[in-house]
Amino acid sequence: MIRYLSLFMFLWQACPAQLYTSAAIFAHNDYEKPIPFQIAYNTQVGFIEADVFLKEGDLFVAHENKQIQKGKTLETLYLNPLNTLVEKNNGNAYADREKSLTLMIDLKTEGVATLNLLVTELQKYTRLIESKTLLITVSGNMPIPELWRDYPDYIHFDGRPGISYTPEQQSRIRLVSANFNSYSTWNGKGELSTVEEQKIKQVIEDAHAMNKPFRFWAIPDFPESWKRLIELRVDILNTDDVLALAAFLKERGY
Repeated sequence: MIRYLSLFMFLWQACPAQLYTSAAIFAHNDYEKPIPFQIAYNTQVGFIEADVFLKEGDLFVAHENKQIQKGKTLETLYLNPLNTLVEKNNGNAYADREKSLTLMIDLKTEGVATLNLLVTELQKYTRLIESKTLLITVSGNMPIPELWRDYPDYIHFDGRPGISYTPEQQSRIRLVSANFNSYSTWNGKGELSTVEEQKIKQVIEDAHAMNKPFRFWAIPDFPESWKRLIELRVDILNTDDVLALAAFLKERGY
């Protein structure tokens, strides 16, 4: 029941009729920023992403395998600081208990083994997995949907368009994501073609039909594009510039 309440709270924040606030921001590749986690968290974004590699029995955070550095693990960069903050916030992700946070963990190595270790590590963080406003979601090399039932219910998954999910599988989906380049060649300037606009609208409508918020990755990442994506009812705005997007939303009163 707690998990369903948390999901309801998120959908209320990120539904198509929402006022777009920092809760709609997806901090893409957060670990590459000068201060991982802290800037995105202090901006009170709705999503923070970390790419993880299973190597030598640990989960390292990096964009590519060759960029792995000693000490830069999921625990040190994300789980430990989150645990401190959730404890400080009496079990909530943010001090404002109405705000939720999704930690999006993109599995870069083989899905089952990587996710199994993630679950093992999370078991050490009771406050995180019991928080009503912190949701753990996996993306990338996810196990096939038929295996989702094998994982604890605090693990959510990143849905994909065009897959026929069972009702049980849908209940585990946190959001639906897709590559923008699979639907459009638009560079964020000028007008979308009618055909591409219709394709974009349809994939968003399909996600909404499942009562899931929708995100594109690999979007043109600047104000003209953000404005158009909001008009198209994209719920979650993927960005590499959290502060600029937060200022854009605040200045325009979305």
